[in-house]
Amino acid sequence: MRPHHADQRSQKRRNTIYYLEVYDLDSGQLLGRLADITVQGMLLLSESPIVPEHTYKCRMVLPAEILGRGNILFDATCMWSRKALNEDFFEAGFRSLIADPGDIDAIEMLIQRFAFNDL
Repeated sequence: MRPHHADQRSQKRRNTIYYLEVYDLDSGQLLGRLADITVQGMLLLSESPIVPEHTYKCRMVLPAEILGRGNILFDATCMWSRKALNEDFFEAGFRSLIADPGDIDAIEMLIQRFAFNDL
């Protein structure tokens, strides 16, 4: 029996999350790996807590084969940070500000291609 299309997309998403790293441009620190994304915001899994109400200048690193580009740059404000269900990680919710229409298009393509925010 073939897996349902949504299951295939979910599996592709899980296999791809590892690559979608988000860095703080000012410090170069890895903020975390992308767990979910919309055009308005994102959820990261981090090894350490992220400061709520702080705005970060972010760089999201994409695999080279995605969309023909390696990075998306944007500002994002941390709304909350808490221990994840997995005790090894924190979850952090961000509100994002993305000024470049090309970056918005890229994120919409990520959502469509990797099934973010549709489970």
